[in-house]
Amino acid sequence: MSRGNYCQIIVGGRPASIQGLDEIFDVLYEQGRQPGDSSLGAALIEQARQRHNYIPKPAVDDFAQAMVSEYRKYVEQRLCGCKPKPVDYGMWRGHPREQVPWFPTVALDLCDGCGACLKFCSFGVFETTEDGKVLVAEPFKCQVGCSSCVRVCKPKAITFPPRNVLETFRSGR
Repeated sequence: MSRGNYCQIIVGGRPASIQGLDEIFDVLYEQGRQPGDSSLGAALIEQARQRHNYIPKPAVDDFAQAMVSEYRKYVEQRLCGCKPKPVDYGMWRGHPREQVPWFPTVALDLCDGCGACLKFCSFGVFETTEDGKVLVAEPFKCQVGCSSCVRVCKPKAITFPPRNVLETFRSGR
């Protein structure tokens, strides 16, 4: 599959990568599937698994809900006459950025909505939710290795994976 096939969606309040989501949406759209179809969530999960995505059994409902929500946005864009294009997040040390699991996670139960992270991060990683809290909207815009936003978050709602996850991506391995 081409490297542009990864898409990041928010599942249960946390970012998750799905491979081939744009192709899944294209197929279902061409079949005339509507966002309100009662079986759409199951169809999206089935298609995702056929493209070798791992979806844990306890999270199937959360994944289905998130994918239906993203499909709804996709259909709205298509109906407006524009076909969504995959974002090219570039490379990091020879690896497609979408394959490097380095991005923040915001614990919504700890976030007080102060917006310090929004002001601090100039890369557009964060976005405000309807209830005024902050979520990770563009995880692959996060600069690999940077975790400086953690220092400006007074309620300590932002976390990152351990730095040793990047060792796998060092050149020569």
